[in-house]
Amino acid sequence: MLGNKYFLSRQYFDAIKVFEKVLEEEPHGKSLKKKLIICYTHTGKFNEALNLFYELIKKDIDFVINTYPREDDCPCPELIEKYGKILPYENNSIDLLKMLGILWLYCDPKKSLGFFKTLQSEIPEDNRIKEIVSIIEHRLSGGESIQKTLTIRE
Repeated sequence: MLGNKYFLSRQYFDAIKVFEKVLEEEPHGKSLKKKLIICYTHTGKFNEALNLFYELIKKDIDFVINTYPREDDCPCPELIEKYGKILPYENNSIDLLKMLGILWLYCDPKKSLGFFKTLQSEIPEDNRIKEIVSIIEHRLSGGESIQKTLTIRE
């Protein structure tokens, strides 16, 4: 797929164009969404990234947590290395907190939770953030992902 080629070569703007078109045809493609989230964070589309991230983890947080950076060619460790050092004057950067909260879930859910808790205190009116915190806390406490729980109940 052309989108994957762009993704692998870190041409995120081009990958977004292709992935968004494919997503219209395949709205349930979890792998596609996972890559598109990374593309959005890397290109400064933080709200789009957060919306898609929220949608994906509500259904299956384990799909994000169980990312294997090397095998999946996930650039999250590179991006965290590049952007992961928050300087004291950057603490109020909502976009940076969103990006790091999202990216860390691919690598370390506990660190992701820390960023989302900070976001929750910065923008308490954002119900997505509250629910993201709740989903991650539930998962870290040993709870199954919401999707697995729903599947078992059906």
